Amino acid sequence: MLDEISTTILRMIFVGSGYSEGLNAQKFRAEHHEHLDLIDSLVSSGYIETQDGKYSLKLMTLPEIADSTPQVGNLLNLCEKLFGVLRQAYLSNPGANITLDALSKLTDLPRNAIYAAISYLSDAQVIWGCPADLSASDASVIPAEKLLRHKLFSQVIEEMRSWNSKPATAQNPSIPWANNFSLFGGDLLFEQLLHPVISEHALPQYKDGHLRDAVLNSITAVFDLIRQKTGLSEDGNKLIGKAFSIEKPYLVLSEIESESGKSDQQGFMQIFMGVYLGIRNPKAHSLVHDLDQIKAAQYLVLASLLARRIEEAKLITE
Repeated sequence: MLDEISTTILRMIFVGSGYSEGLNAQKFRAEHHEHLDLIDSLVSSGYIETQDGKYSLKLMTLPEIADSTPQVGNLLNLCEKLFGVLRQAYLSNPGANITLDALSKLTDLPRNAIYAAISYLSDAQVIWGCPADLSASDASVIPAEKLLRHKLFSQVIEEMRSWNSKPATAQNPSIPWANNFSLFGGDLLFEQLLHPVISEHALPQYKDGHLRDAVLNSITAVFDLIRQKTGLSEDGNKLIGKAFSIEKPYLVLSEIESESGKSDQQGFMQIFMGVYLGIRNPKAHSLVHDLDQIKAAQYLVLASLLARRIEEAKLITE
């Protein structure tokens, strides 16, 4: 049971985020600096999601504040209504797209009224292909087979909350973060291998056994670091292409006038793209994962190397 201050913080994030767009995390933390430890605890406990420097509430958090926040109750009711429509659409024509205009007509609601719910339905993996621009005239979604596994959206949420509350299986009680590693004759803690940004945003989840969240947070923190250093607002390959461009880079990893420096720049550009496509996207789009403690620890170390290269890169301001 959350205390009153925690509930108030979550309610402010929900209302301030426009339900799905996200709230500037840095500004929110500054405005509520007296509760920084509590905010960090809510993040590490999985109530608050950090994405692209913004705070929003995870779907599983919404029931926690529904009784005290009428907007949340309305949103969950809308999700339930859309779930029923999408489930029927999948039964009628599995795998077919359904436009937001069609959803609007089927639910008898203005199109812009369903935008917030679309984001949470995507988070629940009951739809695929959530459009980046919901207002686009041809925006559509693809109902997923997961709709058939439940009759109600509330059952989907309960399943997600149940899954998230289970710590990762640990056959070996000796976990990596508690062990020493030999390096050049000395001992080094796993935690010392991590970049401070990764320690802040991913290590608490790792220690709590939430391995998927730890890995996802570590990669998200890397891309947030690129945006913070460059001032760019893009995401994914667009962000990487702009930040590490050979012709007009924002960040220079090596002296790109030389062939070896150019190779370093191009090679790490491809590594960043591979990390986004091969780690960040799969972990963000599915609750299913194959992580154990060692594998998750290795991902965090990889993210730490990337964060270090960003930190050490030369910023081009011209």
